Amino acid sequence: MLTEQNLLELFSQQHNWQERYRQLILLSKQLPQFPDDQKIDENQIYGCENRVWLSYQKQADNTYIFKGDSEGRIIKGLLAILIIIANNKTAQQIHAINFQSILSQLQITNELSQSRLQGLTKIIERIQALV
Repeated sequence: MLTEQNLLELFSQQHNWQERYRQLILLSKQLPQFPDDQKIDENQIYGCENRVWLSYQKQADNTYIFKGDSEGRIIKGLLAILIIIANNKTAQQIHAINFQSILSQLQITNELSQSRLQGLTKIIERIQALV
């Protein structure tokens, strides 16, 4: 699985929005399969353009592993980025993450529609609320 540093390196090599868009699609395909029986109201994030689901597991070392899915390819790619950033961290570490700053460094938020940005914010809020 990729790390935050890998993401920064990967996206710094993309020279325009089309290349970053393609990278988002590739990331969306790398998300592990999200079980259909987990696509329940409790895991759904409301306020997104497409349906989005997020679940988590707390590990013995107090770190979290997130899993997610979305019907939209772009949101699913963004979800993959957020999961990569948040996975294998403690609640305290997750609350300390400046997700918006990292997304800005990746140069992807400038090109997103207002509704996608709103959905992205909802996903970040959910990740932080779960831990």
